[in-house]
Amino acid sequence: MAATSARPGWELSGTLPGRVAPTCLFDSAGWLGRWATAQIETFDTVDYVVERAAGDLPRQVLPLYTVKFSPFWQGYELQTGVAPLCPGPIVFAGSVYSMYTKRGHVPDDLVDGAFQEAAGRIARQEASLLVVPNLTDEGVADWVRRAGEPAGRVLLDLTYHCELAGGFQEYLHRLDTKIRRDVDRRRRRAHERGLRVRLLAPDEAEPYLERALQLTVGTSDHHSWPALYDLPTLRLLLSVPGSVTALAEADGEVLGVFFGFRHGDEVVFLTGGVQYDSLGRYSTYVALMYHCIEWAHQNGVRRIEWGRDNYRFKERHGLTPVQLWGLVYAPEGDTRTAGKAAHMHRFLSDYMESSR
Repeated sequence: MAATSARPGWELSGTLPGRVAPTCLFDSAGWLGRWATAQIETFDTVDYVVERAAGDLPRQVLPLYTVKFSPFWQGYELQTGVAPLCPGPIVFAGSVYSMYTKRGHVPDDLVDGAFQEAAGRIARQEASLLVVPNLTDEGVADWVRRAGEPAGRVLLDLTYHCELAGGFQEYLHRLDTKIRRDVDRRRRRAHERGLRVRLLAPDEAEPYLERALQLTVGTSDHHSWPALYDLPTLRLLLSVPGSVTALAEADGEVLGVFFGFRHGDEVVFLTGGVQYDSLGRYSTYVALMYHCIEWAHQNGVRRIEWGRDNYRFKERHGLTPVQLWGLVYAPEGDTRTAGKAAHMHRFLSDYMESSR
């Protein structure tokens, strides 16, 4: 990859502008400001490519992290058998932890700025690669049009969402009849057996963090990935504006948790976990999910983002999948990285296809 000339439409800043124009939670000021302090990923540098704009107009932002270590990225490397993808730090245009780097299109000026700055860092041997994670199809097209074809296009994952219109009962009646009856039965049985689900504000959720960590780490272990979260990171999630935590309990024991965020008329559930041996008796995941959908209807939410993995279940329950792509830009002639990226794509694509 070769650096391009600077353009007047962007600037690099070590701080966020006063007003940010987000496409979703994950490029909002509230999320980006908190994630810059996260220690679960090891950052060499944290910068922002910022659109230039007249006056005090809100501006779109693309975070640029030079990352020494990311458990989430390592999970992909280990799962696909390519670890490590490269020997040195990686410039990430967006954190791999974010559900989307941007949802939808990416402005030309942000692509130009991120690509030029990353190319400079690679040329100075401050990093080995540029990875642009969690792009939708529109974002991929924007990047390839402006920055050229990458060394690799990797289908990293699928994320799921649902649109809400009308009331909760209308939502249920749009489900497949067998699924709806099964959901009704499972929710009724879980309630009869004592399972209760609550939505908690950050101060209410704080006392449950250690148990929540056990459940989220258990989810990582179940999928043979490294632990993606620790206690300071879960505490950081509670500090994100709009944080809301769904908690499932029975007989005084926490059996499931979803960490979510209210952002405008959306709710985003990023991570969580359940006690797997509670699924048979309490249908914990179903109870959590549908309580959250009911709560969302009652609170004016129009869209719920449900995140990655658990593909077959989410599609059976009528959720809409969106492909999340990672673009890998490497120095010209780096065929080794290109080969590894191609293997990552084949492996992950096959895994997702077999899991749906």
